[in-house]
Amino acid sequence: MGVSHIKLNKRAASNVIKLGIVGFELQSKTAMDLFFMQHRSMYSLVSAEHADVLIIDMEHPAVKPVVEQYRNSRPIIAVTATENEFPGFETLRKPLDGKRLIKAINQAIESFVPADGDQQPDNQVRNEGEKAFQAYQKRLATGRQAMADYKTITSDRDQNSSEVRQRFQLDNQPAPVNPESEDDVVKVEADTVAPPKAQVESAVAVPVGRKAAEKKPQDVKARLSYQMVYECCGNAPDVNMYEPDQRRRVFFKEDSTLLAILQQAIVEGEAQKVPVEITGLPGTLAYIPEHKKFLFDFSEDLLIPLALTRFGYQELTLKVRPDLDLERPSVTGSKVLLVESDEMIWKLALWTSKGRLNRNIDPEQPHRLTKGLDFERLLAIPHATTISSLWGRHSLSALEVVKVLKIHQRYVFSFMTAAYALGAFRSK
Repeated sequence: MGVSHIKLNKRAASNVIKLGIVGFELQSKTAMDLFFMQHRSMYSLVSAEHADVLIIDMEHPAVKPVVEQYRNSRPIIAVTATENEFPGFETLRKPLDGKRLIKAINQAIESFVPADGDQQPDNQVRNEGEKAFQAYQKRLATGRQAMADYKTITSDRDQNSSEVRQRFQLDNQPAPVNPESEDDVVKVEADTVAPPKAQVESAVAVPVGRKAAEKKPQDVKARLSYQMVYECCGNAPDVNMYEPDQRRRVFFKEDSTLLAILQQAIVEGEAQKVPVEITGLPGTLAYIPEHKKFLFDFSEDLLIPLALTRFGYQELTLKVRPDLDLERPSVTGSKVLLVESDEMIWKLALWTSKGRLNRNIDPEQPHRLTKGLDFERLLAIPHATTISSLWGRHSLSALEVVKVLKIHQRYVFSFMTAAYALGAFRSK
């Protein structure tokens, strides 16, 4: 109904729909690229001007000209995290999943009515095209869901895994100051304003359980790109926590996230003393309790979009794998990566948080760190060592830490969520 003659003939002939993805953040775009890559016999990703269907993130500030340019010439799927409706478009709520996305594409094409100049009066041709496309839709209905489609990984995943692994390593030596590169990287240091030398000793009291020989916070530095800081802390502005509508924005539910099932895998593995695999992911991801490490054989780049994914009931499950061993991993991937369990939980919690706070945490409740956090191993976000030092010496709420340090809420909320996931806090 209402699909132009030219477009229907193209689809009937090639069975490939050209999709344009506009305005999405890197992790969402990567996830969709991977999903449609596995359906490349049915879809291809092209630029907006060559697309049959546009998938547009309506919250992105730069998409308005694209919407105005193409609103009358092709079907548009309006993706939104709000309750807004977009007349004339197929509206799709976040978070996205493959099944709903395919359904939205089909509905957008079916319901699209082109401008008068594009209408085709030949009913016979239109009906034949519609029949062909309906048959195509039935074939789509038998397709696999998004996360199952991740299981086929591209041949360059070894290279990507290596690059991402290096990307999150901390330097052993303090990073040199390079004024010319300040626009490209963020230098993560202990304090936004360096304290007087006489106050340094009192400002870096060691939290409980921390070795005295470790470097002081002001000596721990790392170089993170703006993209990496954004992935861990987002860019949301501070909100008034006493306004219910604003307060609601800073929380996320841990249920149905990869972070939650990762923690379950640790509990199950420690209880049974055998490796436990998380099934339903793009490859093997398993906890090895003997070594307290996670083993996986796919690119770390995938973990970032997976951290933000809300999984359906039983989409991810735990499976006991006594055959897994560090010496003989018995996994299908061409390269196996091993990560300490605390490093994996810390990273995943940061990516899941993205500047928000786990709903299980009360931001007004005082907390104190019960163990030290080693930022020569753990990914150091901006102000991490300063926050760690303060919370290691005092019992404070998250909002009090924001006030004392005069830093953005998103840095404290990400830090607190990750430390909470590691079990490093006690409330008082």
